[in-house]
Amino acid sequence: MKPTEMAMMPRRGLRIDLIPRELHIVLICVSGAMLAVQADVTSSVAVLVGFLLSVRVRICRI
Repeated sequence: MKPTEMAMMPRRGLRIDLIPRELHIVLICVSGAMLAVQADVTSSVAVLVGFLLSVRVRICRI
């Protein structure tokens, strides 16, 4: 190893897993549209909530 190269060392951090849910995409779209209509929210909020409904977010500290 040359003196200018650094050895690879494990570092602590976070691992974020996005796992798709088993729901049908139609149910997710309908729930996002119903949220936008009933709660009178902007489309960006409805898209974000629809995304969070469609994936399971798992955060692990490594």
